[in-house]
Amino acid sequence: MPSLELKVPQKLGGRLDAIDELKGLALVLIILYHAGGVLVWQNFLHGDLGVDIFVLLSGVGISLSTRVETAGQFLRRRLWRIFPAYWIVLTAFLLGNAFLLHQPYTPFNVAVHYLGLQGLFGDAIGFSIDDSFWFITLIVGWYVVYALFRRLMSRPDLVVLWGGILSAIVAYAYFETGQAGCFGHIGLRFPGFFAGLLIGALLREGRLVVPLSPALAVGLFAAAFVPYTHGIIFAPGVVAFTLATGYLFFWRARAQAEIAGTVARDLRALGRNSLEIFLIHQPLIRDYNFYVQNRFFNNPNPSALALTVGMAVAISVTIFVSAWVHRLLDRVLYSPGESSAAR
Repeated sequence: MPSLELKVPQKLGGRLDAIDELKGLALVLIILYHAGGVLVWQNFLHGDLGVDIFVLLSGVGISLSTRVETAGQFLRRRLWRIFPAYWIVLTAFLLGNAFLLHQPYTPFNVAVHYLGLQGLFGDAIGFSIDDSFWFITLIVGWYVVYALFRRLMSRPDLVVLWGGILSAIVAYAYFETGQAGCFGHIGLRFPGFFAGLLIGALLREGRLVVPLSPALAVGLFAAAFVPYTHGIIFAPGVVAFTLATGYLFFWRARAQAEIAGTVARDLRALGRNSLEIFLIHQPLIRDYNFYVQNRFFNNPNPSALALTVGMAVAISVTIFVSAWVHRLLDRVLYSPGESSAAR
């Protein structure tokens, strides 16, 4: 059977600084996107593409950290590295939203949030407690999919086949039920994860042989032509890939060493705590920013300057709390270096 062979100069594995830096870059884009939403700026930068960089990196990271284990062992190991931090943040916002913002939640809503399944129940529940918590559903979905299909990694054409089919099914499910938020945030992002898996396999093994088989053709057809005929285009992942490669092969490789080194160090610091920062920052820069402006400064309609100052304080608090939670969990729950290797 004819095949397409891709090679890289050397194999890579373990914790890569470049991945942490890209996570930091993605986080900066996302924060700018959400800050623009608070200030009602036009979304010309499209910082939401930072999420698509996270999606790509998640697939790469899973492939690079693959080990011999059962599906159950894989799920326990991966979920145990995201749920403790998520549960801490979820509990804090449930209490804060109830007692400060006076927002009621049904027991069912709370239960599916603790299970990380809120995104499966549409926009009304998926975005009800924190606009960022839908990402947990996406992560859980990736882990389940990989646990079921990880044995196919030796056949990249089958990865493309099932990646295309599952991507189309998830996108259609949200599209046809009118769940616009979940469609845009979850439904359009599955292809990027499968692409990341293949990129990670290429980096880990040093080569990737893709059979030019009927399975590959069907997978590409399902991921491209079928969604396109219904107005669905999986474009964000492609743009995210170009942004990531632009950073790696232009800025990181060609910028002045001193400037690039400083930026890289700062981005790595953000990237290591990216999960916590992602989950915490949005309610603080928006909901609690407005709450503080009104409650303590008697300013129900704050100016752009007041909101910007509030967001700066909120981001500082977010970074501090995120680093504290990350260190606490590393010390209490994980063996040395174990948690950091997964994020």
